[in-house]
Amino acid sequence: MRFNNLLSFFFVFSSAAVIAIGRLYDERLSVSGINISLVISFIFVFSSVLYISYIKNIKISKSKFNLLLFFLFILLITPILWMTFGVVEFGLYKFLNFILITIPISVIILEKLSYHEIKNLFLILIGLVFFLCFFAITGLFETPRPDGRISILGGGPITFARWMGYGVLALIFLPIKKKYFLRLFFISLFFIYCLVSGSRGPITILILIGAFYFFLNFRKLFLRSILFFSIIIVALLFTDVPKKILEIGRTDRVFLNVSKRGGSSESTQTRFELADRSYNLSKKYPLGIGAGNWQIKANQLDSTHLMAHEYPHNLIFEIFNEYGVIAGLIFLLYILQITIIGFAKMINNKNDNTSLYPFLFYLWIFLLLNAMLSGSLDDSRLLFIISCCFITNQNLILKNE
Repeated sequence: MRFNNLLSFFFVFSSAAVIAIGRLYDERLSVSGINISLVISFIFVFSSVLYISYIKNIKISKSKFNLLLFFLFILLITPILWMTFGVVEFGLYKFLNFILITIPISVIILEKLSYHEIKNLFLILIGLVFFLCFFAITGLFETPRPDGRISILGGGPITFARWMGYGVLALIFLPIKKKYFLRLFFISLFFIYCLVSGSRGPITILILIGAFYFFLNFRKLFLRSILFFSIIIVALLFTDVPKKILEIGRTDRVFLNVSKRGGSSESTQTRFELADRSYNLSKKYPLGIGAGNWQIKANQLDSTHLMAHEYPHNLIFEIFNEYGVIAGLIFLLYILQITIIGFAKMINNKNDNTSLYPFLFYLWIFLLLNAMLSGSLDDSRLLFIISCCFITNQNLILKNE
């Protein structure tokens, strides 16, 4: 790993840590009376303040303007809405995590980080995926759940599945040394544990991204794909690998609970109910209800069927409901801009083996689609960080740095 200086080293490592933890203080990360999250957070805040102090001017583009406008709008509208609708602890923590983690990292990536520093950030996050997979295999730090799904260090099965999906995409697309068989082993392992998590969204999106990548690179991948699928078919037909995978975690849940009818339709119906409540809330409160107030207002709107969920499990719905239509429209425009920019940069640089853009684009799509199924502003920090990499001042190709 290459770092420009000591500040760069501390910022990149602490940023990766707080991205993974998701908050500045986590009571679960205490060792011998010392809370590790507080130590990491101190380093992160200190290095972030120094980096931001070095920013003398900001080069504004249309997409960058929309992102900064969205950040500013969230900062201004939230206290106003809280004065009207009240503050809950969940909303307060969500807002603080967003302004203290997501916004500083995004701004620093936009204005200060180099190719190597951005690449190192994603490499460190691969290390996190290895640790999570190891904990899942050994059962260390696993939080027991009644449904048998994987939960590591208090993080839910959907979060675990997303990190496994991140590992798959990073090992395929990040420009790192090509030790094919070792990478293929871990890609397969992460994919299997994404499946084992029992979360249908991440594994389905991962498969769709694979199909899209194959469509764009059909000629290049044709012979490799035939070989790969031949190996998979042989493994399915002549070994007991499928049976062993089905015995781990909640793989059956991913396959629409063929063995246990009803579970899949229950989950799907819940998503429809969340969407319906969110639509009705937007009609009644178009200017927003304040961060963290979704559950309270949704249940007040229909007290005959109380929702147990604290947020609508869809990033777009959450922004429209809690921060208002104006914030929602700004964010939708920003998503459209980043998707177009990201696709163009990926296509134009896909044959450059130092380019980060193919990895960034497929990870952007993976996280964006996941955010539509089970995301919230609190856990979309990596989504915003990926978007900033497309519009940063740096060209994320080594030869053009």
